[in-house]
Amino acid sequence: MDLVRYVKSFSQGQITIPKEFRKAMGLKDNFWLKLSVDQGRIIVEPTEKETVPSSYLQKILTIKGNWLNLDEIKKNRTDIEKRVNKTRN
Repeated sequence: MDLVRYVKSFSQGQITIPKEFRKAMGLKDNFWLKLSVDQGRIIVEPTEKETVPSSYLQKILTIKGNWLNLDEIKKNRTDIEKRVNKTRN
């Protein structure tokens, strides 16, 4: 089955993958894609799981500091809940 469909990008280059294409590739709601360019074409391949370079993970693990403050998290949550309640009313 050859699927051909034309899609227009959103303002920042985002596109929607049509349902028929996702179904044909067996993609569920949340998925990762590997994008590459070859001879002026965009190649899209589904991936099994999130792939993050190990060097990036190692760099993150070296970050030290007191940036996780429980009181600040509670305050942020309260602020967010207030905003959400405003939009519901």
